[in-house]
Amino acid sequence: MKAAVLRQADGVPEYGEFDEPGTGADGELELVELVAAGLHHLVRSRAHGRHYSSSNVYPLVPGVDAVARKQDGTLVYTGDPQPPHGTMAERIAVSPRMQFALPEGAEARAPEVAAGMNPGMSSWLPLRAKQGFAPLTDAPAELGVVAIVGATGTSGLMAVQNARALGARRVIAVGRNAQAFERARGHGATTAHLAEDREATVRSVLEALDGDTPDLVLDYVWGAPAEAMFAALSGRQQADEEIEYVQIGALAGMEAALPATLLRSRRIRVRGSGLGSVSRARSGS
Repeated sequence: MKAAVLRQADGVPEYGEFDEPGTGADGELELVELVAAGLHHLVRSRAHGRHYSSSNVYPLVPGVDAVARKQDGTLVYTGDPQPPHGTMAERIAVSPRMQFALPEGAEARAPEVAAGMNPGMSSWLPLRAKQGFAPLTDAPAELGVVAIVGATGTSGLMAVQNARALGARRVIAVGRNAQAFERARGHGATTAHLAEDREATVRSVLEALDGDTPDLVLDYVWGAPAEAMFAALSGRQQADEEIEYVQIGALAGMEAALPATLLRSRRIRVRGSGLGSVSRARSGS
């Protein structure tokens, strides 16, 4: 079959032939036909061997998710193919449990769906986890104040919208891009500037919070911006208010120093959200 083929970690994908994916020893996987595949940060980092979930087996077909068509014509959002196969191929072998039917009319916007699902889910899952994955029809628990670090990228702007849609009382958008700030404000967010100087970032975050404590922080960048956020949170002494800090991306660095004073002075829980940290049973919630 035809596919995008990456032959080495530092290479460039090329259009060529690749072996058909198998359906498993017991036929537990189903072949679907590609309609559109997403090209996300995750796709690039996995394909080039820089992600913790990379198989590092080459040649491979890149891609982690896609809009695809089942044999009966149903259009689905799907993903999680078995390496070295990815979603950027004519056919993809996927589990029926990883197939989610799309509404009528979705085919005309299949590229947008494929491009948007991964960045959208990166915030949807931790937001829904904060609500205990309660059914949306049951008036889920309030989210309170949600801060998003790296809010001016695609994933961050979608996080602003998701938080508002799920009932956040306030959304604090922390980022650099002035034009994207306007979009974030248009979705009801209060903005804080992520500056090169840590103290300037701390001041901007505290001003945006305006006396509030974030109930949930979604961090897409980590590194120095995370350290600035830790500094901003360390200076706040409302011990009865718990902060959940969720690390999602690492665009600004793979490491960040977590100060002991923050852990001792605040009720705070730091965790990650990504492949492996949320069960598949809940990923569709």
